[in-house]
Amino acid sequence: MRSIPRRWTVAFAPFAVLIGTGAFAANDGRTTAADVGFSKQANLSPQETLSQSKEYVNKMQERLRKVVQLQEIAKRQKDIIKLNCVNDKLLQLKGHLAVNDQAMNNMNEAIGKGDEITRQHEFTRITILFEKVDVLGTEAENCIGDSEIYVGNARVDVEIDPSIPQVDVTDPGYPTLNVERPPQASATL
Repeated sequence: MRSIPRRWTVAFAPFAVLIGTGAFAANDGRTTAADVGFSKQANLSPQETLSQSKEYVNKMQERLRKVVQLQEIAKRQKDIIKLNCVNDKLLQLKGHLAVNDQAMNNMNEAIGKGDEITRQHEFTRITILFEKVDVLGTEAENCIGDSEIYVGNARVDVEIDPSIPQVDVTDPGYPTLNVERPPQASATL
């Protein structure tokens, strides 16, 4: 591979800096679609925020129970690959729940002090953790596979459209061949 001579690098470096800073200056204070998600605040009262956070915590704990059940399935199957995959997701999930406990404590403290900024921040953290836990739960289900998650009797109902012909349309209907042995030829000509 050829390297670029040092004199070219030195000559074009100022132009690269000018072009790069122009890209940052292009956003002249206008709000873009990417900025909207971070600047929006939830318009929930402190009690609504607390109840929504508790609902998220309950759903996260339910997801934790399901992942532990998936871990048991992998252990029963003695499938080390599935077990490692589920254990990895379970470890991450438990870490997120520990961070969530801290965020809940901080949010309760902020509500007690009347600190709106901290309350909003902690609620945003809890919401993000809830979404991450949900994704990890889905990934853990994928580690095991669909056949183990959905257990129960399967029932298949088949409806046949009456407009479909009852004959085999792929059979061209060739004439049958006569496979009987012909009579023996006579000896006289």
